[in-house]
Amino acid sequence: MIALFYLGKIKEIGSSTAEKICYFPAMSPGSKKRIVILGGGFAGMPVAQYLDKRLSGTEWEALLINRDNFFMFTPMLGEVAAGSIETRHILNPIRQLCRRVRFEEREVVAIDPKQKTVRARQEATGTEEEVRYDKLVVALGSTTNFYGVPGLKEYAITMKDVGDAVFLRNHFISLFEQADMEKQIEKQAPLVTFVIVGGGFAGVEIAGELTDLGHHLRRYYPYIDKNAIRIILLEAGTRILSEVSEDLANFALQTLRERGVEARLQTLVQEARADRILIRGGEEIFTRTVVWTAGVMPHPVVSSLPFQKDEKGRIRVNEYFQSLDDPDVWVIGDSSSLVDPNTGKPYPPTAQHATRQGRLAARNLMADLLGGQKKPFHYNMLGQMAMLGRRSGVAIVLGFRLKGFWAWWLWRTYYLFRLPRFQKKLRVVIDWTIDLFFERDITQLKPFQRRPVA
Repeated sequence: MIALFYLGKIKEIGSSTAEKICYFPAMSPGSKKRIVILGGGFAGMPVAQYLDKRLSGTEWEALLINRDNFFMFTPMLGEVAAGSIETRHILNPIRQLCRRVRFEEREVVAIDPKQKTVRARQEATGTEEEVRYDKLVVALGSTTNFYGVPGLKEYAITMKDVGDAVFLRNHFISLFEQADMEKQIEKQAPLVTFVIVGGGFAGVEIAGELTDLGHHLRRYYPYIDKNAIRIILLEAGTRILSEVSEDLANFALQTLRERGVEARLQTLVQEARADRILIRGGEEIFTRTVVWTAGVMPHPVVSSLPFQKDEKGRIRVNEYFQSLDDPDVWVIGDSSSLVDPNTGKPYPPTAQHATRQGRLAARNLMADLLGGQKKPFHYNMLGQMAMLGRRSGVAIVLGFRLKGFWAWWLWRTYYLFRLPRFQKKLRVVIDWTIDLFFERDITQLKPFQRRPVA
């Protein structure tokens, strides 16, 4: 019944989101003024798509620079790590999302606001090139913040991109394979002990998804002591999911614990090593897996800009998302800091904020170019949702609180609607349907390279 609902929903959604055949007109340097967009995530892509439909016939052209040639739908990253969704099904090629905005796959290295240039590196050759701009949109997102904890950068697994999710899944299965060959439980236990640090949405969802994957794997590894398998969630604060109400956070905590997750509050990591982590207070947890989801910080290129920043290093912008120091530089998403008048704090770095900031910034940019009226940003969060695994979740939407199955159902329905392109929606629905009726694939995909026959 759930699968039929999704298929029906897809027909409704897909009717208005037909795929486009992309065409990239040649960009002739010097002939047109140029808008350069840095970043193709939840903030940058709405800008590119808005300009894609409106620059034709004007004196302006647009260029999007991103390190990957796809837009990644990060809310489903945890399901990729657990194997319930195929990797490419949450990825949309940027060239299939835009028609007239030119795209270049490069890594942004530096920005020079005085010269109005961006230096970007091509991965295949390592060469760097300067790209001029007349207007710049910075949407580079964030990077992982390890807060200076020794060993984390060397030994922790982050969850920032699809490569992290694929690596975690293969690493998880590989350790089960190794543990199955160990005859002594004291040698098995560190291999199948998995520590997730950070009790926010990412950490909670990863803990739930890995617990699901662990339940599927157990039956195929008969020589692993079932009591040796541990999923440990560590949170430094007094509760998990601080963004939702206390009763929903307590429900999530109880649900995870009932499913076997060892969720610990007020627990700080002091150091990470190759075979263990040290907890403040002297405790050691022997493990080969530490997943770090506890913090982010602005992109290094953003940090290097000589602009006003808040205490977290994000660039301060006006209500139209222009930098306070340079009106030709627009900053959105995780890179920007704009105070919410309702809370007195900067808007949080979430996908729903980034998407709306991107749309409004693009509209204001066009108004700035063509002499229209700019509109200030005001947004009240619709809600927050988290999946706990095994068809359970928590959600607070428009003031209504949901938990259990209906929160899980709402999570999947909402994010299915938000996923770009009809064919990707269909593929995800098929993945979910298969996951309802069949066991998960436990194939481990090791990195490999074709070698010539000797």
